[in-house]
Amino acid sequence: MLWQLMWTFFKIGLFSFGGGYAMLTMIQQEVVLKHHWLTHQQLTDMIAVSQMTPGPIAINVATFIGYRQAGIWGSVFTTIGVVLPSLIIMLLITITYLKLKGKAWFNGIFKELRPLVIGLIASAAWLTAKTAFVDWFGIIVFAACFFLLLRFKIHPLLLMFFAGIAGVIAG
Repeated sequence: MLWQLMWTFFKIGLFSFGGGYAMLTMIQQEVVLKHHWLTHQQLTDMIAVSQMTPGPIAINVATFIGYRQAGIWGSVFTTIGVVLPSLIIMLLITITYLKLKGKAWFNGIFKELRPLVIGLIASAAWLTAKTAFVDWFGIIVFAACFFLLLRFKIHPLLLMFFAGIAGVIAG
């Protein structure tokens, strides 16, 4: 089980581009749909907890899933699995970047990857929204938090706190 967890999250770390939120789609594919380690609702709950926990969301989700499946060692193996590809790739990219940073074609590669990353993040948001919005109250809380974040730049931690209080009050 430990090696399966590590290999699964190694693949997620290797083939997901754009950071933690972009990885959520692939995590859902592997963890919920392929291996059935979690339900959609459980993954959504872990994502919510991972957003409130310090550190990168994909690493937090991987650590929680590993712990749930195989205890402490599961969390260690999934965390190593999801981090190792990034470490290797970033070392290679840094070496390559330092050698090729003046070339126009090389800079063009990074320019064209930006829309891909936005698409991956939007896909993760859409998949999460399907299970996160269970009633009108949730939609109202989302809209209010989104507005407050964009308009008044309220700290996300404060918004999570108030959304949690609203959830307790609403029952």
